[in-house]
Amino acid sequence: MTWEKGTEVRRIDNPGKTGVTTGQVRQRGSLAYLGVRWQDGTQDYVAEDQLEELNVIISKDRFELIELGKYGRSADLRRSLTHVHLSGRLANLVYSMGVTNTDFYAHQYKPLLTMLESPADGLLIADEVGLGKTIEAGIIWTELRAREDMRRLLIVCPAVLREKWRDELKLRFGIDAFIVDASTLVDELEHSSSMGAPKAWIASYQTLRPPKSWRPSDTPPPKKASGRVRLAHLLDENAEEEPLVDLIVFDEAHYMRNPESSVHRLGEMLQKVSQQRVLLSATPINLHNDDLFHLLQLCDPEHFQYPSSFQELLMANQPLVSARDAALNPSSSAEEILTYVKGAAETDLLRNSRQLATLLETPPTDEDLSKPAFRAELAASLERINLLGHVITRTRKRDVQMERPRREVHPEKVPMTNAERAFYEYVTEVTRDYAWRRGISDGFLLATPQRQVCSCPAAFARAWLGDDDSLVEDMAEQVAEEYEENDDEGEFDDISESLKEFLLAHRPRNLNAAELEQSDSKLLRLVTVLKDYFADNPDEKVILFTSFRVTAKYLSERLKSLGMPSLLLWGGMSESKQDLINEFRERSDLRVLVATEVASEGVDLQFSRLLINYDLPWNPMRVEQRIGRIDRLGQKAQVIHIWNLFYQETIDERIFGRLLTRLKVFEQALGEPEPIIGETIKQLESKLLTSRLTPAQEDAEIQRAAQALENVRQRQEELEKNASQMMAHGGLVLERIEAADELSRRVTERDLIIYVQDFLNQHVPGHRFQQNDTDNTFLIQLPANAAADLDDFCRRKGLIGQTSLGNALPRQCRFVNKLTSASNKSVESIHQFHPLIRYISQRLNELEEAFYPLVSVKVSASETSVAPGDYMFALRRWTFSGVRDEEWLQSAVCELSARVPLPDDEAESLINQARIHGGDWLEAPASVSPEVASACLDELEIHLEESYQRAKKRKQDENADRLMFQLHGIDQHMSQRLQTLESVRAQHASLGRSALVKATQGRIEKLRARMGLKREQIQRQESLQPDDAPVCVGLIRVE
Repeated sequence: MTWEKGTEVRRIDNPGKTGVTTGQVRQRGSLAYLGVRWQDGTQDYVAEDQLEELNVIISKDRFELIELGKYGRSADLRRSLTHVHLSGRLANLVYSMGVTNTDFYAHQYKPLLTMLESPADGLLIADEVGLGKTIEAGIIWTELRAREDMRRLLIVCPAVLREKWRDELKLRFGIDAFIVDASTLVDELEHSSSMGAPKAWIASYQTLRPPKSWRPSDTPPPKKASGRVRLAHLLDENAEEEPLVDLIVFDEAHYMRNPESSVHRLGEMLQKVSQQRVLLSATPINLHNDDLFHLLQLCDPEHFQYPSSFQELLMANQPLVSARDAALNPSSSAEEILTYVKGAAETDLLRNSRQLATLLETPPTDEDLSKPAFRAELAASLERINLLGHVITRTRKRDVQMERPRREVHPEKVPMTNAERAFYEYVTEVTRDYAWRRGISDGFLLATPQRQVCSCPAAFARAWLGDDDSLVEDMAEQVAEEYEENDDEGEFDDISESLKEFLLAHRPRNLNAAELEQSDSKLLRLVTVLKDYFADNPDEKVILFTSFRVTAKYLSERLKSLGMPSLLLWGGMSESKQDLINEFRERSDLRVLVATEVASEGVDLQFSRLLINYDLPWNPMRVEQRIGRIDRLGQKAQVIHIWNLFYQETIDERIFGRLLTRLKVFEQALGEPEPIIGETIKQLESKLLTSRLTPAQEDAEIQRAAQALENVRQRQEELEKNASQMMAHGGLVLERIEAADELSRRVTERDLIIYVQDFLNQHVPGHRFQQNDTDNTFLIQLPANAAADLDDFCRRKGLIGQTSLGNALPRQCRFVNKLTSASNKSVESIHQFHPLIRYISQRLNELEEAFYPLVSVKVSASETSVAPGDYMFALRRWTFSGVRDEEWLQSAVCELSARVPLPDDEAESLINQARIHGGDWLEAPASVSPEVASACLDELEIHLEESYQRAKKRKQDENADRLMFQLHGIDQHMSQRLQTLESVRAQHASLGRSALVKATQGRIEKLRARMGLKREQIQRQESLQPDDAPVCVGLIRVE
């Protein structure tokens, strides 16, 4: 045969390897060896009988290729799957899994899956403290970036948590977020867009909330207006426009529970300019509490307009949840399940549900229910209809199957010296006298001096006598922390003035601060215990908590003078909290971290197993926040120690014994809503510190408060039980997440390398792609035309500055599928969100290039869960376009001799293991006859077609219900907003404000136009557009 120069050829034994002949021929014996330039740029001489012309294969029909024995290799399988993963939005692939700097805990993906399947645009995550709500929000954002290319993230949180969020986003998710105030946020929002550069902002509730005096106006505020006024106007002005923010995360969302507060008003205004919302709160779920309803209003205002509609939803949900529980109960009958389903279908909210109608048209039989897989699928379908499970998710520590550390509590009563006792009694007396003369009943305000002297008499005396301004600020900050949710903007100044007046008026005259320091009984006991502990545990670190800065500063100085250097951590420091914590953890000379109350929120200190409370907060939730710094995910110790120091025969001792110990605060989380606890503690403080009570009377008041909190605990446990029965069954979701992790539903570094290398070889002549000695590190250089294309792509997509490959110069690149692996001057990190990967994915979609459809792979039995043997597999991509677009990668596998499809999970697992660990099975054409392979493939495609028809019907029903749900929400929103705007217009008209009447009418017309357009867009999605396309088929030998 004559081979002309430039003939396109491929290897017969490796059909995926293609190239062109060079025109050179070497005769070696009876065989001619042809010169070939392969697609990767290498050249070689290959025996003529090992090559074939590409145009010989007329079709890529998988059955024809089986007949011809033209099987591709393992790289072809990996290449095909990687492109499907990266170019689509696969519903059964978790894009955020494995790419963040976080450990895998299944429960942290539950909110993500709930949100992805929800027809609503908001989600309330109500997990208990210490389970990683911050990480859950970061995972959601990572997934939305991958699926929807979202760019604009806003975190709203208490001021004390801003640094925590900034550091966590950078450390765990590779996100550069900026702490902003209202003015800066206004400027950022005005100049950002959904297609611009990625942005992430962090701001506090207090910084952003609108002033109480602010009212909507069509006139822009003056240039000198405060940032909060400008922000309020911007949010109001854009309420009916396209979203300004893609995702807003409200941390400690219970701050917004009061609908009359300006913080709640801020939440409402931000909700209207955001595409999606996530609310984080450790507050337990009480379905009959208005606070929960008001938070759900911020999640999904269209469907939670009135408390009555919320109760209607609960009524409709009740039989649904009962049906789901019955489906999961092996002893329940079909008749029992159907009774509940009929009850749900009779409610107003679910009367038109297509999913329920289908279930009633083809009801399950007892024979169906004898199969566990059928019961699981039935329960899952009922859960998809669950109305409340779409907007709330809650995980408690007891629900998470993991080994948790045991808490050991060590109370330490320290006798006061005579000088300490005299000072303590002086502070107690003057505090009560001040309260009685001024008529002050604010217990916490008065408790602050009392708690300071119980914390450290020596530090208090030094600061008081030294006229230290920081003492007033310290105490005022303590009170302000308790009032952070209060709307009184002058509260902090009032507190500061009151405390300053008190301290000036009652400065002790005969107090010897030096004597208190020399005989500091609590400090001496602390040092003794620390020396003994470090002698037995030379590598351990200790966390020492105090509520007060003056105490923290004093302790740090005294410990250093005694040869025990420590690190200080409190709010407002120039260095970030995380940098200081990293320094403390890494420096061997630093053994003690002295942290204030402000630092007890949003800090991870689980590398330590001993926590010392140098003073005790009276509020049990504050105690739990401290302990939660070391008792959280990632704590490796089996036992953690909590050592509580307090003075004997003081009010702190009685609080510890009568209140905190009785409530078992140190052994377990209290779990009640903080507002209830806070109010109970404030009432107790008021009675103890503004009245002249005997010790017996004080004990009685403390016992009364303890009983009140115990009653709340019991009531809350019952409410939690009821709430969990009304929400989604977390177990089913967790099983799906565990499966996603076990089945390796993620993109690996090796996948990315093959993906990039194959594209460059096929479509970018003149490139360089050379592997270095270091694993996964390559020198990459694009030719000028490809570099220009990549640069144009980055400009269009707002990705400027994220890669240097667009300048046509050689660049060292490391493939590492971690978002936190930052690029530097010498090496650029390439992960699945990298501009090069996105560019390749788009180009391949534009080229509509089909990958090689038939492969043969072998894999070791040790890597799989199936028995050794030969298997046929088939992969298809299902697409369902409607109210929500979904893609599914569906697999089927059968053993060649049995021809019985394996269970779906086993099939998917085998194909994934072949993708990751598989090698080339070159002997497949000789080992398996075309007749056997084709017959098996026919069986698999019949099986997949039946599955596809079932899935299509289910998706059509889901689409119809989502459509109904969204149209109902639009109508509700339209009605509510029109009522408000028409009322405003009438008010302007009654006052003769013609210009404002006209402006308001313009807003009404704009609202009607936008909602009308939105309704039309949704109605056009009424008809589901399904598609079913082959991806790859082939043979797998397990040996």
